Amino acid sequence: MGTAVITGSTKGIGRGLAEAFVQRGHNAVICSRNPDDVARVAAEISATAKGQCSGLACDNTDKSQVQALWNHAVETYGAVDYWINNAGTATSRHAVHELPEDLTRTLISSNLLGTTFGSQVAINGFRSQGHGALYNVLGGSFDGKRLVPNMGVYSSTKAGIHLLTKYLIDENKSTEKSAQGTIVIAEISPGMLITDNWFEEQKQLSNEDWEKIRPMLNILCDDVAEVAPWLVDQVLENHTSGKRIAWLTGGKIAGRFFAAKVLGKKRDLFSKHGL
Repeated sequence: MGTAVITGSTKGIGRGLAEAFVQRGHNAVICSRNPDDVARVAAEISATAKGQCSGLACDNTDKSQVQALWNHAVETYGAVDYWINNAGTATSRHAVHELPEDLTRTLISSNLLGTTFGSQVAINGFRSQGHGALYNVLGGSFDGKRLVPNMGVYSSTKAGIHLLTKYLIDENKSTEKSAQGTIVIAEISPGMLITDNWFEEQKQLSNEDWEKIRPMLNILCDDVAEVAPWLVDQVLENHTSGKRIAWLTGGKIAGRFFAAKVLGKKRDLFSKHGL
């Protein structure tokens, strides 16, 4: 069994991915900036699954801390087989010109700088040990095909990550296959997930605004518990660089709209959360 490092993984999709790896008998290394959260979540995951989970406090905008995360994983489990750059920040409350300076810096630093440092550490480590798979997590309108309102800076960072990943794939073509193993570089698009960050965003809405967007979100959103296991299965099955593992595809979106608008089959994801 392998070892997966997932950044930003004490909650949300990061934690869901870690739980799914461990439930399948793999080891997971988690991190966040809060050491108490890391210790608590690592213990909770280890207690309910087949594999092992450990963690380390890590600020992904500090490359030395990201390197320490890699070192911890190798010292604990012997090697890193999967590295998933998931840590980041999202917001959907401001147009670009209205986004506060502190949040602007956080979005760009956490998403783009953090993913760059994580990619550097992972690729250098994979080259040294001779194998590994790097996955960068996308989001928003990373390809610019459909602009999501009030997510201009966030989506721009994800577009940067998408381009960064293309460069990583190109630069590491010669190392994809070696006598020791392979290096895979790919992407994950988890879709629109109901997470702690999502709830914080929802709290900023008026009741009127919430009722307006609720039908649409019932079509587009998903629970982490459903999506994370599927994503991990896809990661474990993939051996090809350049692949984008996408949960919410165009075909799936079309099917959900047809079911809701034509067949009258409506989903209710929020009543269980008191919304």
